[in-house]
Amino acid sequence: MDAFGDASGDLRSLLTKDCDVYVAAVVWGDRMSCARCANKTVRRVTDVAEAKWRDMNDVQKRRMMGCFSDNDHLQFGYAKFERHQLQSLQLSHLLYQNVCLPPDWDLALEGFAYGEVLFEMGAPEEQRATFTFDRVASTPQCKAVRDHVLEFVGDVEVSYKGSRKEGGIQAADCFAGAVAEDLKRDTDWLSYIDERRITESSFSSLAQLENKLHEYETGP
Repeated sequence: MDAFGDASGDLRSLLTKDCDVYVAAVVWGDRMSCARCANKTVRRVTDVAEAKWRDMNDVQKRRMMGCFSDNDHLQFGYAKFERHQLQSLQLSHLLYQNVCLPPDWDLALEGFAYGEVLFEMGAPEEQRATFTFDRVASTPQCKAVRDHVLEFVGDVEVSYKGSRKEGGIQAADCFAGAVAEDLKRDTDWLSYIDERRITESSFSSLAQLENKLHEYETGP
């Protein structure tokens, strides 16, 4: 089975109150099915180059969520983080210093979040599982995020790719955006999908981040 990941929001902006919630999301199924909804949503739409939740109007969003609903073999997972969760960490002051663990703490948490969600969705139990996430700023940072995903799901084949080249990543972007919009604006996009197909988990990601902060503070 194939899984794809993307995120909505910015963790550093979450600390500075420029962002209300951060969501790391995973869409799980076969590659063609994961991409189908993204391709269907933006097909013949001249002003939308790819399926990105923030660029879509409500009609396109409803089309996307309806496609998610209809493809009932797709599974969805997410980890959400709000400001108070980061501030409750014992060494939260280090986050404001933008410490590099490595990579930078926000990218480390992104990797942990993907890994935790994949673990909770049962990825380690699959004979062949792949996970592709939207690439971040640089290749070394992408590799570092990948390594942190593997701390949770060591047997999964993890890679990264630009979202324009991968419809499954676009699907994950839209699912992450739908979760974030529900949390911020009290919409109800997730009601399109049977709740039994959705996994939410974020506790272990924060615990792992806290462990890394302690290692950073105390040294080798």
